[in-house]
Amino acid sequence: MRFVFAVLTAAALFLSACGAAVQSSVTAPTFPVSETAVAVPKTPNSQQPTSASSAVLFQVVKVDGTSFGISWDDLKKLPLANLTVDGKVEEGPRLADVLKAAGVTDFSEVTLTGSASPATLTRAQVDDNTILDFNNHGTVKLASTYIPKADWTKDVSEIKVK
Repeated sequence: MRFVFAVLTAAALFLSACGAAVQSSVTAPTFPVSETAVAVPKTPNSQQPTSASSAVLFQVVKVDGTSFGISWDDLKKLPLANLTVDGKVEEGPRLADVLKAAGVTDFSEVTLTGSASPATLTRAQVDDNTILDFNNHGTVKLASTYIPKADWTKDVSEIKVK
């Protein structure tokens, strides 16, 4: 009986050693890990673009018919202005600064078009009270004390200069 017990014990030890060896030789599958760094802008979410920052957001069509594309990067280079309308602070570059960046210095009026409410402003209205406000989905909207808030041009896609 001792012999049977000894054989069974030896067999159990042998099998457990084999199992440990098999377990240690099995490795978990590995998958490629993406190490792409994501830069997090320091601007608030409402000012973060949803598309590539070098992509053209809108066109400025000059008096001579040529156009100039304005990108998110272009807008970020311009000084920011604040405008308070109906108790809410709007922030973005002045329309006058955007036109200047596009090479427009002389004009009588501008017409902004976008996803809603096209608007036309005289030269006198393109001042510190007219900005392109950053919205929460990576485009800009017109914000001006000269036009009721409900009529501001949303998602500006073109500014035509006359």
